[in-house]
Amino acid sequence: MRTILVPVDFTSTTENAVKLSAEWATQYQYTHIILLKASQEFEFDYLPNEENVNSHIKRTELLFSRLTGIIAEKSPDVTVLKASTQWTLTRSINDLIKDQPSVELIILGSDDQASSANSFVSENIISIARTSPVKALIVPNGYTYTTVKNILIPCDVNTITKLDRLFHHKSIIEQMDVRLMFLNIHKRNGSDDNEDKNKELEAYIRQYLTTIPSTIHNYYDENIIRGILTFASSNKTDLIIALPGKHSFLYYLAGKSISEGIYQNVNQPVLILK
Repeated sequence: MRTILVPVDFTSTTENAVKLSAEWATQYQYTHIILLKASQEFEFDYLPNEENVNSHIKRTELLFSRLTGIIAEKSPDVTVLKASTQWTLTRSINDLIKDQPSVELIILGSDDQASSANSFVSENIISIARTSPVKALIVPNGYTYTTVKNILIPCDVNTITKLDRLFHHKSIIEQMDVRLMFLNIHKRNGSDDNEDKNKELEAYIRQYLTTIPSTIHNYYDENIIRGILTFASSNKTDLIIALPGKHSFLYYLAGKSISEGIYQNVNQPVLILK
């Protein structure tokens, strides 16, 4: 039993994430999808009487029904489970994962520049991704599923041991029939001539990923996020993988401007490893 958890709200952003989860489940042999609806604080502002409470419950049931239908249409063999809670979204996710150890992946819908959905889930992406004990896949609202063939992995040639977490997923990556692009962003022009570090990274990759086609790229940009996204847009990229630790993609997304990170990433999903 392999399970995907998808937090949902009443927006097109999380509906798109549900569509992706159905495709992902079929592609990578997941058997169950859990839809989690956590109540938002403002929803309780208009729920003091029984009529409003019942209306909210009915609206949530209709949401679950529609999303379940989407999954059934795309992946009829996948079992859909539904959960709702009045706790905070981050706590609800972590409690559910404790109760459901079969959850291996969280799929999170993210508002993008073209979206006006104002998704509650999207607003909580960073806290969810940071605290989740399992890997998380961030899906831009404008993204349409395509088979993953080209994976971009931003990394730092000075801290190549951070790749250890990637190698923990080697068996899964080998099944995906993909090409890996390791990208080192230099913030200072002319610093991309460290051949020794590049050779060390190349040897490290060859040692652990012998059967997976891989290339190493160096790119200069004073803005890490901009450099990654510029490279991704000019080189066919189906998925970006964020490594754990200080030098991860997530580290920069959680920095000065989330909008410069996830919200500008309108084309590719980001997989955050644990």
